[in-house]
Amino acid sequence: MGTSRHSGAARHLRRLVAGLIVALFLAATPAMAQAAFRGTATAPLSASTYVIPAPGSIAGTYSCDTTRPYGSTINVTSYGKVARATAYQLTVIAPDGTSLSQTFTASTISMTKPSSLKNGTYIYELSAMVGTWTGSPYRGTYTC
Repeated sequence: MGTSRHSGAARHLRRLVAGLIVALFLAATPAMAQAAFRGTATAPLSASTYVIPAPGSIAGTYSCDTTRPYGSTINVTSYGKVARATAYQLTVIAPDGTSLSQTFTASTISMTKPSSLKNGTYIYELSAMVGTWTGSPYRGTYTC
């Protein structure tokens, strides 16, 4: 009797251990499957900035109004194009310090800038624009 009692307990213990092993295996199997299908893909990421350069050149004519009202008219007939530019901005600063700016997309532009002074140096600046961003200006001067 003692032997059958111990072998029954041993059988029960084996069944319990076997059941526990099967339960652990079944519990670990989905984790293994998930690990097998889990993955990450990475793509190279590059970020950079674009510095909008100044136009390389500008050509045109100017005239001075030496009778009242004083001022000057500048005619830009050509300019160096800037890659990615969507527009250009021409600014003229009169000898009295006042300025006038105009945004354009055409290949030529004409602007008249009044001034309270008859004579002096005018400054012109041509900047490329990319969207609403304005680049460095090409600067020049002329004297009336």
